[in-house]
Amino acid sequence: MNRNFFVTGIITSFVSLALHATVYFFFLKDFFANHPAGSEEFLKQLHRPPDQLIAWAMAVTSLTMGYLITTIIKWSGARSFVSGLKNGFLIALLFWGSVNFGLYASSNFFSLAGVFADYACSVTVMTISGAVAACILGREKTNIHAEK
Repeated sequence: MNRNFFVTGIITSFVSLALHATVYFFFLKDFFANHPAGSEEFLKQLHRPPDQLIAWAMAVTSLTMGYLITTIIKWSGARSFVSGLKNGFLIALLFWGSVNFGLYASSNFFSLAGVFADYACSVTVMTISGAVAACILGREKTNIHAEK
């Protein structure tokens, strides 16, 4: 693992976390409240209030998602914003389709409307994160060629 990959993973982790948090607080929070998967009591049992979130676990999930995106984008060969969007979109569509529809099929965690809303938002966030990762990874290739 080189320095550029390490830095790209950190930046992609931050971008993904920031975008997911923004989408949640400005859209999904209210959407989920208006399209609940169960009673208010049931939903309170599923979710921790913001003051009880476990910070280290949030950091681990953000870093693992950022490095997953960075690794797949690196393997795909995407090195520009547009190629990152294309590859990121395909990765996101497949990954989040599996997660969201798998949860819907096997649990009472989401309403169907919630599945589609989360799917659209998560695909968008991962697509943009993939584009950012591709741009940063592409700089390394450009810098190597410029030095030769």
